[in-house]
Amino acid sequence: MKIKRAIKYFVVDYGSLLLVVFITQVFFFGLLFYFKRLWMDELIYFGFLSFVILLIYLLAQFYKRGRIYEKFLQDSGNLNDYFIQHPRGMLEENFNHMIEKMVAKNCQNELEQKLEKKQQKVMVYKFVHQMKTPLSVLKLICENLGENSQKIQRNLSALEYNLNQMLDLYKLDDFKKDFVSEKVCLKEVCRDSINGLKDYFIASQIYPKLEMDENIYVYSDSKWLKLVIYQLITNAIKYSDKGQTVLVRAMKKENHVFLSVIDTGLGIEKAEIKSIFDLFYIGKNGRNTADSSGIGLYIAKKVIEYLGHMIEVESIINQGTTMTIVF
Repeated sequence: MKIKRAIKYFVVDYGSLLLVVFITQVFFFGLLFYFKRLWMDELIYFGFLSFVILLIYLLAQFYKRGRIYEKFLQDSGNLNDYFIQHPRGMLEENFNHMIEKMVAKNCQNELEQKLEKKQQKVMVYKFVHQMKTPLSVLKLICENLGENSQKIQRNLSALEYNLNQMLDLYKLDDFKKDFVSEKVCLKEVCRDSINGLKDYFIASQIYPKLEMDENIYVYSDSKWLKLVIYQLITNAIKYSDKGQTVLVRAMKKENHVFLSVIDTGLGIEKAEIKSIFDLFYIGKNGRNTADSSGIGLYIAKKVIEYLGHMIEVESIINQGTTMTIVF
C-alpha cells in the first residue's frame, strides 16, 4: 500500500516534467514534419524512442528517491524508523544526515528535560522535608495551648497531608519502576490503612467499620494499593459529620472483587462526579471546608489505572458517597 502511494506522489511530482516533454515533442516533431516532410512512421519511431529514454530516466529517479517518498508516508513516533538503509544516492544520504541531526537534537532535548525534571523533583522533596520539621515542632508546641490546640492541630495536619500528597504526585513518575504485582490480602491492607488514620478518625469523631472475609485476595501492589485506600478513606472522613461511620467493605462477584469505601456524609453533586479525578479540581464541598487540594483523587485514579483496576463512584447529596475499586 505504501509503495503504491509513493508511486502516486512521485508521478504527481514529475507530472509537470511529463507534460513539458510531451508538449516539446509535439512542437518539435510538428516542425520537422512541416519543414522536412518526415514520414509518420519516422515520427512515431523518434517519439517512442524519446518516451523510452524518459521512462528509463524516471525509473532511475524513482529507484534513487522512491524510498524517501515511503518514509514521508510513514507514521512513527520513533525517528530511527525514518533512516534509509544503504542509501542509493546523495539525496538519500542527505536525508539520513537530516534524520541524524533530528535524532541528536531530540536526544539532547530529552536529556535536558529529564535533568530539569530531576532538579524540580529534588527541589520539591527538599522543600517538603524542610516544611515537615517545623510542622512537627508546632504540633508539639500546640499540645499545651489549651482549647485552641485542637483547631491548630487540625490545620497543621492538613498542611502535612497536602505536603505528603505533593510527594506522592511526584512519585507517580517512578511508579512503573517501583511496581510489584503480588497476591495481596485485602483485609490486611485495609486494616493497615485504617490504623494509619486512627488519629484522624479520633479527631473527627468518625467511626471506622471493616467488613470483609480474611480469605479475599487480589493481585496488586500492596504499597500503592494502600496509598489509594488511604486516600479514599481520608476523603470519606473529611466529608462526614461527627458521629457517622465510614464503612470499608469487600465482596466477590463472579470473577471480580469489589472493594468499597462508604460514607453517609455530604455527598457529591451529580454534575461534579465526572470531574473529581481531575488534577487540582476542587468541588463544592472542598471549597466550603477549605480543606481540599485537588490532588488526592487524581493520584488515586492514576495509580488505579496503572495497577490495571477500575474505580467507580456513586453519590447522593446529604446521603453519602461510595467509592468502589474493581479488581
